[in-house]
Amino acid sequence: MIRYGSSDFDKVPWPGERNAIIKMSLSNVQEFDETFNRNLQECKWEPHPLYSVFTQYDREYYLERRAAFLHKYRCLYAVSKTISPKTIIELGTSAGASADAYLSASPKATYIGFDIFAENGDRDDSPPWKPDEIARKLFKARGFKDYQLIRIDLRALDRLPRRADFVVVDAGHDFDSEYSDLRLALTAEPVFILVDDSGAEAKPAIEKFISEDLKGRLAYTFPINYIGGGLVLKLVA
Repeated sequence: MIRYGSSDFDKVPWPGERNAIIKMSLSNVQEFDETFNRNLQECKWEPHPLYSVFTQYDREYYLERRAAFLHKYRCLYAVSKTISPKTIIELGTSAGASADAYLSASPKATYIGFDIFAENGDRDDSPPWKPDEIARKLFKARGFKDYQLIRIDLRALDRLPRRADFVVVDAGHDFDSEYSDLRLALTAEPVFILVDDSGAEAKPAIEKFISEDLKGRLAYTFPINYIGGGLVLKLVA
């Protein structure tokens, strides 16, 4: 694993022919729907017993809604399994809970996660919760090796460092952050974008992005019913 800081951002390589974006089918929403639902029904993914939202500093919130969040992460697994990406970029990695689902479904994928990795804690006398350290421990425990975690404020970026067939947008969900992150996702020339937590707060930014930035570039959308909501955007190749 290579961990880059903001000062090392330009060292991340833009892939050559060897890492070219794979060609996919899933050319229509019916095919995506059928494949996604089959993968979801077959999914047996479970969160890691030590490193998940159910063990982190604010775990009470997630434990009270365990069934709903387990369904959410299995949906994320099913999305990744359906797309079978070669490269995943996630905007908003946090402690890696979602990345665990994506990479468990597509273990051969390269993963690049961006976040400010802000620390937090559950009590004044407890040690700080460090999401980047948790993510590294989680990835090691799962056996994920082909990944990079980049600590950076997304607003400092005007492009992403490489192409990725699958980009996940899951950082700030206010209008300005959501819209900026969606536009940033386009710079990776993805085939699929997943907007996580695509509910009411994010909806105006998503609508503007689709109407103004994806003119002639959107093949279809695929909403996913889980807590907070998800929306897959399939772009025209």
